[in-house]
Amino acid sequence: MYRALALSGVLAVMCVAFAGDCLAQGSSQRFAFGGVKIPTRSAGGGGLFARLNKPLVPTMPGLPTASPLGLIAPRLSNAVMIFQKGGFSTQAGRLAGIGVLSPRISPVVALITTPPKDPTAIWTYGLTILSPRAAVAVGMIRGAMGLTSGLR
Repeated sequence: MYRALALSGVLAVMCVAFAGDCLAQGSSQRFAFGGVKIPTRSAGGGGLFARLNKPLVPTMPGLPTASPLGLIAPRLSNAVMIFQKGGFSTQAGRLAGIGVLSPRISPVVALITTPPKDPTAIWTYGLTILSPRAAVAVGMIRGAMGLTSGLR
């Protein structure tokens, strides 16, 4: 039962993610007036993994993004981030490449090359060394708290 439910959820997410690409290929009268924005791959969407890797809050170099993909698979998040940060020609891209090999070694390299001055950043790097998924979850919670602070 659990496997069928999980498979149905993954298929639903994939159908929704590719709906924009399918609707962008043909003309639809419902979307002709331009009032509804549909994310497509040609409009900078970058595909399913790039959409799942869109962070709630910006993260420091060497850390998985605070996104659903970072929570599910930190190595895959780092792999997608290589292309989002400009490839291996940038420091963030190189640190993401190291993060693909090991999400726990990438923060150590980032701490050695450019040590942060903020104690919160040092704490986040330390948490990522212990558990990358826990660091992503904390980042997502921080982002959610930041989004709701404007409503108060």
